[in-house]
Order: sequence, then structure tokens, then C-alpha cells
Amino acid sequence: MASKPTRKEKTAERHQQHKQASAPAAKKKVASASTSGSLIRGLNTVLILIVLAFYGNTLTNQYALDDYGVILENDYTKQGFSGVSTIMTTGYRTSFTSADNQLYRPLSKAMFAMEWGLSAENPGLNHFVNIALFALTIVLLFKTLRLYISNSILIPFITAVLFAIHPIHTEVVANIKGRDDILCMLFFVLTALYVFRYKQSGLNKQLAWAGASYFLCYLSKESAITFLAVIPLMLYFFTDADKKVYLRTSGVMLGVTILFLFIRAAVLKGPAGPVPVIDNYIAGIHGFVGQRTTAIAIAGIYLWKLFLPYPLVCDASIHQIPEYGFGDWQFLVPFVLFLAAAGFALMKFKEKNIIAFGILYFFITFSIVSNIPFLLGTNYGERLVYAPSLGIAIALAYLLARFIQKEEVRAGAALDFLKANSKAIGIVAVVTVIYGFLTVTRNAEWENNDVLYGTDLQKSTNSAKLHYYYANHITQSTNLARFPKGSPERKQLIDTATAEFEMALKLYPTYTDATQKLAEMYYEQGKKDSADAYYNKAIRLNPTNATYRNNYGRMLFESGRLDEAQYQFESALRYSPAYSHALNNLASVHGTRGANYVNQIQKDSIRREELIAKATACYNTSLEFSLKAIQYDPNYSTAYETCAITYASLGDQANYQKYHALGQQVLQRTGK
Repeated sequence: MASKPTRKEKTAERHQQHKQASAPAAKKKVASASTSGSLIRGLNTVLILIVLAFYGNTLTNQYALDDYGVILENDYTKQGFSGVSTIMTTGYRTSFTSADNQLYRPLSKAMFAMEWGLSAENPGLNHFVNIALFALTIVLLFKTLRLYISNSILIPFITAVLFAIHPIHTEVVANIKGRDDILCMLFFVLTALYVFRYKQSGLNKQLAWAGASYFLCYLSKESAITFLAVIPLMLYFFTDADKKVYLRTSGVMLGVTILFLFIRAAVLKGPAGPVPVIDNYIAGIHGFVGQRTTAIAIAGIYLWKLFLPYPLVCDASIHQIPEYGFGDWQFLVPFVLFLAAAGFALMKFKEKNIIAFGILYFFITFSIVSNIPFLLGTNYGERLVYAPSLGIAIALAYLLARFIQKEEVRAGAALDFLKANSKAIGIVAVVTVIYGFLTVTRNAEWENNDVLYGTDLQKSTNSAKLHYYYANHITQSTNLARFPKGSPERKQLIDTATAEFEMALKLYPTYTDATQKLAEMYYEQGKKDSADAYYNKAIRLNPTNATYRNNYGRMLFESGRLDEAQYQFESALRYSPAYSHALNNLASVHGTRGANYVNQIQKDSIRREELIAKATACYNTSLEFSLKAIQYDPNYSTAYETCAITYASLGDQANYQKYHALGQQVLQRTGK
């Protein structure tokens, strides 16, 4: 009589059964250890065509949203190749007029500078590079997953398709600034690829490539730190790596992490400051518990949009999403779902279940952007789930292959493969059509700020930032310059913007940017007392903001209040010494004083020599500031013109001609 199996033997038997069932069983007559090159090339072609079909319409898009801060309005980026060295040693959004002490992501910004150097102000080139890098990510993802999930082609292929087609990724690919997310994901996939090759070969060369890729991953975006846990998790779930592989791989990745953090700390020397409530309204919620229940509710919104990605918006800041507590279903439902998912993943951990891996990957990569362990610079951004969404894609791909397709067929060519696995591929095709429509449509909404803000304001009506963004965009100097002062068209723009700024302040009364811009609108409308009051309010709320002080100083200068204007310009330079506009405005103050002394000569000829000396001193001081403005911003045509006028006032016709000609050249080249 046979003895009953022990408990240990039963556990081992169940584990073996699960391993056999964890991927679709291939039909014996076509299954093989190797896969034909033509099949893989064909499937790669399908993936690339999907990316081109979904994102090709972004090639005609312009700049939008954060593209302005890191490209179009960033002096270092616009220096082209010569700005790369500065970019590598400064914060992400740092330029002549602002310092970023929170983010260090030099790789994407350096690429933007080089692309500017190749073809200035050419968003089409930037969009092309985004698409190319995204397509490369998809192809490499397919390749890497085939190595880790070695008993299936269908799961890696469906995963790559789902990741490529998801509409929530439009913010990353269609917005040029999303390059940081694209690069971070690309270099993570490369890191995983080289780690697997190291596990297979034991060659230190492969480990070195993994370390280099991981370092580039960090230079792309700080969220790369989550992959420090993901890579060992991949080795555990999908390989039989020994302890040496874990230790050496983790050691190299930890060393890269320490190196990056050291470099980052050396570059970002200033204080980071508190999280602004206007950027992340969770920071304004009283108490740790209320902040985290709201963060979990927002995580539920992300989860919903990972399955039903509509509507998609570029901003959902303060007052668009309310505060949620323990008793709100918006908190309870995602909390229970996440708890159940975590429980399932832990129960299936020892079985190395692929769905468990997808869940754990999602939790790990989402943790750093969830606002749960700590608050970050925003409460909502669809770009934040770009990397985490891969976990959902892997889990769904496994479900389709395991329970819908059931038996994976490895045919000799791509078309045969797709037909032979038509049960799973058919469902993916339906999803692709639906998601494809949403993606292409959303890409069109990222065409430029006019379209983006106008569209998203209808979806996110209570977002204070969106009201501000829209009003700020339509009142940019380039937009206002199309219409002369006093014209009905200009008045309509100003009135529309005023209403939007007022709405932003109604939603968030201490919104300093909106306060300052509303002051500009009141000044344009001739309401000088209101403008004065709002400028002072903005400066009182944020006294170190150089832009507020410069703009207020400009109004004071135009009103003839030279002493007050000088104080504001000097204050602006105290907080931002390389602020070229403030430097040139200060030059104008001294130049105007010089002209006033010259005008006094006609009324007081007795003091002629004294007044000429004072005027000359003012003109020379003016030159110092305008020349310094040119030094900091060689493309600032107004500074050249200020120099030219000052030289003319000093009787130096040669330098007048020189700087006037230089200013005209810059104006023709840059349009400003």
C-alpha cells in the first residue's frame, strides 16, 4: 500500500503544477525552444506600426504646458549645444530667471538643448524623437519580457501592445516634456535586459552595462529608485538566479543609486521649500490621515482610468478633486481593492504567479508618485502612472493568454501567429480600436495651449490652475502684440483673461501667480489703483519672486515713479541676479534719469556742467546694466536697443550703429 504524500511533498507538487500553468501551454507540434527570427521581426513591425498609427498625429503639434518651462522659455535649453554643460549641473527647471532645487533630470533637458541646437524652435523634431524613443521602448520591452517570460511569446506581445496603446500615456508621448518619463522607462527596460544577460552569462561586462543603463535611468527621472526593488523581483519571479546574481546585481544598482544621490545633492544646493498647495492641494489638508485618505481616493481615480481612460485632463488641482475621508466611498472602494490585490499578491508570492508580479510591480512603482509615503509636487498627473501601468498590462496579458487563449500557438510568421492565437488577439484588437480612437483624439487636444486649455477647462471646471493657465496663455506678449492697445480684439482678450484670473482667485484666494497677473490686467484696463493693490498683495504673499517685482517695477516706471521702480528692479535682481529683463529695466531707469538731467539744462543753464556730469554718470550706469543683460541673454533684442539709445545719448555714434544693428539681427533671428 502506497504511503500518503507528506505536507512538504504536496506543497512541492502544487508549486510544480502552478509553474506549468503560469503560461499558456504551447501545442507540441509547433512549440520549440527557439523562436524564428521572422516571427519576432514581424511582431516588432506590428508594434512599431501601432505606435506610428497612434502617435503620428503628434508630429504637427506645437509646444504645450510644461514644454514652455523646460524648452521655449528656458534660457539654458535655448543655448543649444553650449548649454548642455550648464544643464548637467543645474536643476531641471533652472534658467537665468529661476532656480529649481527640487528636480534633477538633466538627460531629457540636455537632449532638448541639442535638438534646439540642430533646429531651433522646431517642436516637430522634438515630437519625432519622442515617438521614436517610445517605439524603441515598446520593442525592447517585448524583447526583455520574452527573456524573462521564456515559455511564452503571447504574454510579452500582448503586454507590449497594451502598453503601447493605452490612452493615459498621451501626456507622456504627446507632451514633449514627457521625454523624462519615456527615457526613464526605456533605460529601466535596458537595465532589466542586461541583468538577465548577466544572469545567463555571468559576464561582468553585462553587469556593467546594466549599471550604466540604470545610471541613465536616474538621470532621466528620480522615480528610477523604485526599480531598485523591481529588478530583484523580476529575477525572483521569472528566473532561477542564485544568491550571487541577486547580491551583485543589487550591489551595482545600490552603488549607482548612492552615486546619483550624491551628484543630485551636490547640484541642488538650495532649500527645496514646502510643497505649494496650488500644485498639490493635499499639502493644504489638515492632518496626516486626511491627506492619505485623499491620496488613496486619487489612486482610485488612476486605477479607474487605467481601465476606462476617459476623460483625460492635463490638470486636476485644487478644488477639482475634493478632500476625502474614511467615510467616503471614493476612499473605501479603492482602499478595499488595493488591500485585496495586495493580499492576493502576497498569497501567490511563493507560487511566482504572474498576476502577483504585476500587482507588486504596480505598487512599487506607484508608491513614489502616490502621495502616500510622502507628498510630491502635484496631486494628480496622468504621466505619473506611465511606468506603473506596465504592471496592469502584464497581469491583463497573462489573463488573456491563460484563460481566453488557453493554448498558445507559435506559428512561423507574424500573421500566422496572430491568426493562430485569435481568441486573445481578437480581444486585444477590439481594445486597440477603442483605445486608438481615444489616443488619437487626445493627441489632437495636446496640439498647443489654446486647444489644450480650452478643451480641458470643460472637463476640469473647478481647477484653479487651469483657469490661470488659460488666462495666462491668451495674454502672453506674443498674443497681445497681434492687436494694438485700445482695439476691440485686445480688449476682449483682456476682459476674458481678467474673468479667468478672478475665477482662479475665487477658487484659491492666495494664488499668487493669479494675483500678480490680475494686477497686469487691471493696469491694462487703466485701473491703476487696483493694479497697485494686487501687485503689492502678490509681493506680500511671495516677497522673493523676482518676476512679480520686475513686473510691478515696469508698471511703476511707466507711471513715472522712478524711485519705486528702481527699488523693485533692484529687489528682483537681489533674488535673481541673472534676470536679464530686470537688468535692462534698471538700465532704462538710469537712462531716463540721465535724459531728465539733460532736459533740465534748458531750464537751468547755470548748472549745465553739473547736470551734464550727472547725466553722463546715469548713462554709464545704464550701459553697465544693459550690457550685463546682453551677457546673460544674448538673444534679448530690447537690451541691444537700450544700449544703442544710451550710446547715442553719450554721442557715441559708432557704438550706436553697432548695437542697433546687433539688435535688429537678433530680432530677425528670434522674433523678440
